[in-house]
Amino acid sequence: MKNITRCLLVVVWIVAAILLLNACRKNGGSEQEKASIPVSLRLKWIYDPGFAGEMVAARVGFFQQNGLTVDLKPGGFEADPIKLVASGSDTFGVTGADSFLLARSKGIPIVAFAAGYLETPVVFYVRADSSINTPLDFVGKKVGVQAGQDTETVYAAMLKANNVSRSRIKEIPVKYDFTPFLTGQLDVWPGYAATQSYILDREKINYRMIKPSEFGVSYLGTVYFARADYIAEHPKEVQSFVDSLIQGWEFTYSNREKAISMISSFDTKALTPELVGYNLDRQKPFILPSGAKYCDFSLKSWQQLNQTLVELKLLDAPVDLKAAVTDRFLVQHYGARATR
Repeated sequence: MKNITRCLLVVVWIVAAILLLNACRKNGGSEQEKASIPVSLRLKWIYDPGFAGEMVAARVGFFQQNGLTVDLKPGGFEADPIKLVASGSDTFGVTGADSFLLARSKGIPIVAFAAGYLETPVVFYVRADSSINTPLDFVGKKVGVQAGQDTETVYAAMLKANNVSRSRIKEIPVKYDFTPFLTGQLDVWPGYAATQSYILDREKINYRMIKPSEFGVSYLGTVYFARADYIAEHPKEVQSFVDSLIQGWEFTYSNREKAISMISSFDTKALTPELVGYNLDRQKPFILPSGAKYCDFSLKSWQQLNQTLVELKLLDAPVDLKAAVTDRFLVQHYGARATR
């Protein structure tokens, strides 16, 4: 009898152990499944400190902690984030806010849910010994123009705000090779406040920056977006993505030296620690203007940009911002505010 009882107890113990093991496997499996939801993010350009938030979030592990496995992909002339996200090739994208609105106006079903640069970093470089101090001084000068880029749209907006006709300027088509300005072939170069400044400082060339914000132009910079149907069907993933982005930006500027090392690891040859640190410092006022929060755009900034593009005749009519933009994920992260 004792042997039978002992055998029954062993059987019960084995069954209980199996049930417990299966439960653990089930729970562990669901966690693993949660931590391995694959998504991709197509950057606006090549790996750069301007994408520090997402690059650091990936290296620290914030995406993974929030249930995502993110494939960070560089963009470029042949890798347009808007086209790749719209086609379903990529989940998320980063692009200029102006490019985003122009795409929406053409019926492309994408929605913006956070920002990178809350203010555009586009500036116009002139040599310190030139007589060019304002957009009015562009008249008669050789000015580089990057057709179809945000630098051209900001340029057009700044000229219009200051009543300067483009027909009075000697516009020279350029891409991203900075040599024409370095060699004196151009009087004005369209660029970004951190990127070209680093080159000029390294070459010991004295320069000034014409900043659009000082001449009547308020302009939202880069934004993160996804297809409208993806956001509707996967709100938890989008929230995890936004939470991770903000964590990445916060870590970047509160742990500068660690962040520099992480960013450099994406391209150790091009992204030297010196360059990365320089860019992080110079871009911060555009990433986080006074009184703002990381990634947290305002409706007013969208309205201003909408109106600017209409005035430039790039839009026939304002884009419906209620359909094109959502702040629900920012509100969920930061909490609602009285005015947005």
